[in-house]
Amino acid sequence: MYVPTFVAEIGIGAMLPVLALTVIDMGHTAAFASLAVAAYQLGRLPGSALGGALAHRLGAAHAALASLGVLGLGAVVAALEPDLAVFLAGTVLVGLGHAAYHVARQEQILGVIPRERTARSLTSLAGVWRIGNFIGPLLGAGVIAAWGVTATYWLGAACIAVAMALLALVGMRGDRRIVPRRDGVELGELIRAHRRTLSTLGLTVVATGALRQARIAVIPLWASYVGLSPEVSTLIFSISAGIDMLLFYPAGATMDRRGRLWTAIPSSLLLAAGFLLLPLTHGAAQVTAAALVLGVGNGWGSGLVMTLGADVAPRRGRSMFTGVWMVLQDVGGLAGPALVSAGALIALPVGFVAVGGIGLAAAAGLAAWVPRRPPARAHRVD
Repeated sequence: MYVPTFVAEIGIGAMLPVLALTVIDMGHTAAFASLAVAAYQLGRLPGSALGGALAHRLGAAHAALASLGVLGLGAVVAALEPDLAVFLAGTVLVGLGHAAYHVARQEQILGVIPRERTARSLTSLAGVWRIGNFIGPLLGAGVIAAWGVTATYWLGAACIAVAMALLALVGMRGDRRIVPRRDGVELGELIRAHRRTLSTLGLTVVATGALRQARIAVIPLWASYVGLSPEVSTLIFSISAGIDMLLFYPAGATMDRRGRLWTAIPSSLLLAAGFLLLPLTHGAAQVTAAALVLGVGNGWGSGLVMTLGADVAPRRGRSMFTGVWMVLQDVGGLAGPALVSAGALIALPVGFVAVGGIGLAAAAGLAAWVPRRPPARAHRVD
């Protein structure tokens, strides 16, 4: 299950950092360049729901294969880039397939693992994503130096094709075990039945998505604001991503052995602290210190949203519920950077402080609504 995901995420990690750069290379302004990132995020919103629906009807492994197909198509369209509209359509497909694939892989893991290893299994999946997204930009940089920006999308398409081949060869064997029985669950019925959970704990998922996506934006923004070069800014971001990448398994083991709150609350508080501290920093060393706080906070929360979703998901319609759950995170992923941008219209630190406040509110919400003990029914293997 993990190897195809690792290969695919290398390709995705190569593509995502150059979305805006591609638009600029096409001769458009930075304002248009931001549309590429927005198009990717917009594609993710229905993508999570699509992944849940496909897993419910086809089985998780077949849904993952179909999602990779959509992702690969998006990469090819983006590589062809005849004009801005077609390129943006490609980035929407990349976001759609990426989000659907994430949900399908979660469902496949939940179908075969015992409950006591849920957090470790899901945080390992999150760790695989992080490692792939860390390696991808490094390979992408070499590809850009040799063949130009467009070549990164062909690299992404090639990685996705290899991932599809691996999945088809070795990742489909258990699909018959985990294809859910036709239980007739409807999406509207599922949402109504779990509206209390979605309107309470689900709010913390939206807040967590906002924190995580805003974190990606604020480090380079502030580094540039205080006069650091692009090379230093990139190095600081890489250091933060590196520490983030190292914490996924300890976080998962802690959640399984101690409970979800042991990672949920510290992660949110550390992320909030990083946002609040960053505007107080000057110079590379101080910015790096704040970026490390953000990296530790994000890494200690690896797989948290997926694990909480698995804890509260019903057996009937679990994959559809997972899709809805991840849509909440994607909504936050749109809102977080938007809040940073809105605050910057007044002064850049304003958005940082606002997002830091969301982190404190998220910690309070998690303390109030996270189940102290996962339900006995959670993610039983069919």
